[in-house]
Amino acid sequence: MPNKLLILKQHAKVWIILISLWIINGSSFLAIKVAIDTIPPMLSAGLRFSISGAILFAVYFFQVKRTEHRSDHHHGNNPQQLQYQEQELQKKDPPEYKHEPNTNPSSLLAYSPPPPPPPPLTHEHISRQQWKHSLVLGLTLFVGGQGLLTWGAQYLSSGITGLLNSTIPLWVAIIGYVIYKKRKKVGLGQRLTKSTIIGLSAGFGGLMLLVAPSISTGDLSPIGTAALIGSSIAWAIGSIYSSKAKLPVSILASSGMIMITGGLMLTAISFGLGEYRNLDLLQISSRSLAAQIYLILIITVVGFTDFYWLLRITSASLANTFAYVSPVIAVLLGWAILHEKITTITIIAMIIILIGVALMVTKKNKTRKVATTSSSSSVVTT
Repeated sequence: MPNKLLILKQHAKVWIILISLWIINGSSFLAIKVAIDTIPPMLSAGLRFSISGAILFAVYFFQVKRTEHRSDHHHGNNPQQLQYQEQELQKKDPPEYKHEPNTNPSSLLAYSPPPPPPPPLTHEHISRQQWKHSLVLGLTLFVGGQGLLTWGAQYLSSGITGLLNSTIPLWVAIIGYVIYKKRKKVGLGQRLTKSTIIGLSAGFGGLMLLVAPSISTGDLSPIGTAALIGSSIAWAIGSIYSSKAKLPVSILASSGMIMITGGLMLTAISFGLGEYRNLDLLQISSRSLAAQIYLILIITVVGFTDFYWLLRITSASLANTFAYVSPVIAVLLGWAILHEKITTITIIAMIIILIGVALMVTKKNKTRKVATTSSSSSVVTT
């Protein structure tokens, strides 16, 4: 009986966090649209990720200091042992703690016990090479991915922005296949299975149905559409690169590094574009300020934590369901709050795109993968 109660509580917790992740990611496009109404787009993105990265880094160092304090309190501070541990940490790459997710197709929510906890958190020596990798990821994921998304969002409705952003798994598959064809001897990239090909066909068919008529009639901005497609491609490249990047074991430390580097580059680009010239602090509306705070604390920090908790406790397929649920929420929120127009073509294209994305995200894991997920990004993504 206690075991059944524990499983029931775990199922309820998974559902609560999963639904919150859907809503958080779906609302990110609305929040971006409201934030950039009176805050320049690149500055908004730069501040968002610089501050979010600093928060994650601060939490990481706080946890490390607390763990070290407890260890010193219980076991005493042995300088020789600490020096030996630091030397060993510098000699070899940090170990990875992997959890084989539950992939039982009969039940996405079938509970599997969490993996054994990793060894006590200790301070990692962050090398110059790790900062170089974080610089590349900051450039692709946050400057190219989130920067272009935020900049392009000023030309598009929040719902259309969410739909175009949902094509990331399709670009990951295409780029992964190109890498596989060129580098398959060293085990990089991934082959295209039948379900992948069907998903790609459906996804891009829906994308063309959404984009082509709307651009020709002037309902969809070509500049905004190009920015969102470029954003999705940049995020896909960053996702693929991240699978081989050498970063700290701690998710808080590695994500903090990437967000800080990306955020600082976005802020520099904002100043380079002269966005500050059109910035009047007194003209920033309370709605934009509230949306910016929401983007930092809820979308990036809380959403990121929810996503990685789901990855550890359940499966990648379940955690990534936001890829085809969040765009629907984005369209509905844009319609309900910002009174954005929803056409019949938009609904049909949305259904076709999301069917394609669902085939991409939930396909069986039989091929070599270029990355653990296509949107480890999207909390961190979005």
